[in-house]
Amino acid sequence: MSRVDRASYRNRGGLIQKLISAYKARRFFTRAGENLVVKASAEFRRVGHAVLEVGDNVTIQDYAFFQLTMPEPKVFIGNNTVIGRRNIITAKNRIVIGSDVLIGSDVQIIDHGHGMRRDMPIRLQKAAIGTVEIGDDVWIGAGAKILMNVKVGKGAVIGANSVVLTDIPEYAIAVGSPAKVVKYRE
Repeated sequence: MSRVDRASYRNRGGLIQKLISAYKARRFFTRAGENLVVKASAEFRRVGHAVLEVGDNVTIQDYAFFQLTMPEPKVFIGNNTVIGRRNIITAKNRIVIGSDVLIGSDVQIIDHGHGMRRDMPIRLQKAAIGTVEIGDDVWIGAGAKILMNVKVGKGAVIGANSVVLTDIPEYAIAVGSPAKVVKYRE
């Protein structure tokens, strides 16, 4: 009989971890499902009206950073999803991450960018604001970047260090910078 893989990201921790998770759930989340694990070093910066909702059995690993800033930030994360170590999730509008999503370490998910008109310095321009949608059963490899106005379809795989600038179809495997579909899951 083979042993069940008990990956470290599914380790729910002891009493101290449960207390840390409960505190962070009350302090930073507008809705938190059952069995939320938020590591002590995870950081949250949000405006008062921000929406941050997570489903059941979500894990947010060490040094993950959430920034929810003006004008109307909303982040929704489905059930059984893992936000990896040192992830950066930055929302000015709307980011949706589905259920059963595995996100490797050092991933960035950003729903906005800078204005780039030539008639004024970039630092003085208003932000370009969009959305990001990541479907259920997606695996995002370490170091990937998911940028604004992108939809990653259900079951897709994003290769390590890929930069996703356009939509990725369901069950596609996309790699590179910019990410391109190389094949589909069987």
